[in-house]
Amino acid sequence: MSVRAALRDATAPAHEEVDGIFSRFDLSRPGSYRRFLRAQASALLPVESALDQAGAGEVLDDWPSRRRARSLRDDLAALGAAPPASVDPPVFSGPPAVLGGLYVLEGSRFGGTLLSRSVPPGMPRAFLGARSYPLRWRKLLEEMERLLYRHDQVAAAVEAAVAVFACFAEAGRRELENGTSE
Repeated sequence: MSVRAALRDATAPAHEEVDGIFSRFDLSRPGSYRRFLRAQASALLPVESALDQAGAGEVLDDWPSRRRARSLRDDLAALGAAPPASVDPPVFSGPPAVLGGLYVLEGSRFGGTLLSRSVPPGMPRAFLGARSYPLRWRKLLEEMERLLYRHDQVAAAVEAAVAVFACFAEAGRRELENGTSE
C-alpha cells in the first residue's frame, strides 16, 4: 500500500468529521463566510507556524510558497475581521510528522478551489482561491513515498495528520458555537 493510501485510509474518519463541520457554514452569506474564514484561521495559522518551527522548509524546499496564512489574513482584514484565538497546534516531532501535517494542508487546497465558487462576487477569496498545483501535490506525494519507508514513520505521519484534522474540527466547532446566526 502506498503512503498516500495509508494516510487517506487512516485519516478518512477525521477528514469526514472536518468536512461535516465546515459544510455547516454557508459561504454565500457574508457573515457565515467570515465565520468560516475565522475558523480556518484559528487552525491554519498555528499549524503553519508549528510546521515552520519543525523545519517544514527543510523537508519541502518550496514550503514558503505553499503557505497560505498571508492570504487568509488578507481576506479576514478585507472583511473587517481579526483572526480569532488559535487552537493549540500539534507538535511536529520530525520529518514524518511534518509530512503528515503538510499532507492535510496541501490536500485542503483542492477543496478550497471548489468552495470558492460559493463565495459571492466582490467578496475576498485569496485563501480559497489559492491555486492547487498538481505538480506540487505530486512532489509532496513523492517525498512521502521516499522518506516514509518504515511502518513507524508512516504511523507518525498518520498521527500528525489526524492531529491537524482535529485542530480544524475544534476550530470549526468553536466558531459555530460562538458565532451569531447569520
